[in-house]
Amino acid sequence: MSDEPATSSSDPNDPLNIPVTRIEGVGPTRARNLLKLGVDNVSQLLEYFPRTYRVETEERPIAQLEGELTQTVRGEVVACDFINRGRPRFEATLQDGDHRLAVVWFNGHYWKDKITPGTLLRVRGRVKFFRSMPQMANPKTQFIQGVTPTIDQAKYRPIYPATQGLTSEQIENLVGSTLDEFASVIPEWFDPEHLAERHMISRAQAYAWVHKPADAVEAAQARRRLVYDELMLLQIALMLGKRARADRLSAPVVRVDQLLDQRILARFPFALTNAQQRVSWEILADMKRGVAMNRLVQGDVGSGKTVVALYAMLACVANKLQTAILAPTEVLAEQHYLSLSQFMANSGVKVELFTGRTKRTSKKALQGLADGSIHLAVGTQALLQTDIEFANLGLVVIDEQHKLGVRQRAVLRSKGLLPHYLIMTATPIPRTLALSYFADFDVSTIDELPPGRQAIDTRRIARGDAPKAWAFVKQQVALGRQAYVVVPRIDDDPTQETDAASVEKLFAELSSGPLKELKLAVLHGRLSADEKQSVMSDFRNGTTHVLIATTVIEVGVDVPNATVMVIESAEQFGLSQLHQLRGRVGRGAEQSYCVLLSDAQSEEANARLNVMCQTGDGFEISEADLRLRGPGDFFGTRQHGLPQLKVADLSNEMEMLKLCRDDAEQLLEFDPELRHPLHKALRIALLSRFGDGIGLATV
Repeated sequence: MSDEPATSSSDPNDPLNIPVTRIEGVGPTRARNLLKLGVDNVSQLLEYFPRTYRVETEERPIAQLEGELTQTVRGEVVACDFINRGRPRFEATLQDGDHRLAVVWFNGHYWKDKITPGTLLRVRGRVKFFRSMPQMANPKTQFIQGVTPTIDQAKYRPIYPATQGLTSEQIENLVGSTLDEFASVIPEWFDPEHLAERHMISRAQAYAWVHKPADAVEAAQARRRLVYDELMLLQIALMLGKRARADRLSAPVVRVDQLLDQRILARFPFALTNAQQRVSWEILADMKRGVAMNRLVQGDVGSGKTVVALYAMLACVANKLQTAILAPTEVLAEQHYLSLSQFMANSGVKVELFTGRTKRTSKKALQGLADGSIHLAVGTQALLQTDIEFANLGLVVIDEQHKLGVRQRAVLRSKGLLPHYLIMTATPIPRTLALSYFADFDVSTIDELPPGRQAIDTRRIARGDAPKAWAFVKQQVALGRQAYVVVPRIDDDPTQETDAASVEKLFAELSSGPLKELKLAVLHGRLSADEKQSVMSDFRNGTTHVLIATTVIEVGVDVPNATVMVIESAEQFGLSQLHQLRGRVGRGAEQSYCVLLSDAQSEEANARLNVMCQTGDGFEISEADLRLRGPGDFFGTRQHGLPQLKVADLSNEMEMLKLCRDDAEQLLEFDPELRHPLHKALRIALLSRFGDGIGLATV
């Protein structure tokens, strides 16, 4: 699927496809700057939407500023300095005529190389007086270049994401003039009657108001229409794509009778939970239809997704089919291999590991895949190289979808293989994302933890109190337990302004300081496959007390004896990532603990850490993560081949999403191939945005 804008077709004669170089005022330099923003033609320029708006009040001379009011002023910088003692800040003095204004930006590293004496600025902020001199703290700031008119009346202005050499104001002027010229050729996607029922303005009006609103009401109406269009396009494409795959992709039929079900369950040393049993039946119902299964199984950390996957794999083996389980890292592949080997001990099921290391050395294993004597293949992407052949692949299990992606399907299809697909994720999908990006998956949820899983005691402490954390680690090790310490970086990076911990630095400090009596080891992505395997083996068998690692241990690593997770510089990690890391402990019978070391200052970072301390529910955490981060890159939506949303904010648009799903279903029921003349522009937009992978023949 392409990332072409949804407003234009691939027709070179379409005026919306005119390159920006043919727009008046766009020379080679400006065209290069626009290309940095992903803007290459008229359509992309018109779809470069404002990120917010600003009400610009009329400017006042510094002499007329009043206290305790938000006001706008312009002036020349006559003095400035970055102060790095106490609370870091950048200070500047602005002057107009004989009057001066003091301005301070706290944590203002950003301004050091941008503001110098002689710089002309327009600032807007709350004015206070100190010793008769007006002051502003952290004002909205605009650089004045050339002749910039004075704001003599209040104005509602768009603010665009800018780039070096291209300011928001320049983008505003360019978009405005382009819109005036091309507004008449913006295509409408829906008939007027439908728009009236939905209380929507026209598409052309939406473009006019989103870029040039008179006020917040017009901007809101424009955004509502554009969100509707964006979500409708996505929903229609997903529904068409799912229908196309169902129509053309056959897959092996897998049947399980009562006797086989009992034989498979007998392999497990425990009873499946009700949720695991339900999801297993959902998978079996898919695989017996002869149509390629495309099911995503989501469940919180420790809910037993691997057990469900193993049930499906054994069902395939009993039907004389091979299965492959793909993991994002060699560490996780090794973990799966060990677990499956233990499950399959004393059985006729042959399990083999394939990673970048084993693939090069085991010709016998490769032959076993090709002749069908290997039943369960565990590996990384190495399993799907062009020189690996399967005899009769029936099921592919992909662990941690957001780490690996789904491009592997194309490799398998090129070999004539059309297996079932089972995707597992321990990052619970917020319902809004499940309804949008994953509409082409059938989603199963394991919403029940196995008996005996205890809540993990999670606490946050300041980095200055780290000695308390290390004392607690020593206490737990004295009781026979083990601990993880996770840090953001492998080694110190002098180019970074952050003082976040690194593996190498912390290992040196702990091994010669508070934990010098213990056996410590490091694990990170730069180690060779053999080194990683050796380190994990020592940790699993208890030789190593404390493992200092990066997020390479984020998923899949299962050491029941590890009861402490210390996360250094915890503010450096995302919320779902913190939850994944915490899930490495609490896997045994003993009470487990997670310690978040952080001196976070930002409101968002503190919100993440507070959520971690308040709940262990992965679904609550995923919803909070979506609210805090937005949906744009929530665990790799790009890897699903879907475009990023430009306008819609799924964390706040559940009702609109539901409306679009209903409308998309009704529209396709009425016009399954979008052949009706009313839908011509919509059809062109879909083909332009998604290509022919959604089953629409090109017009």
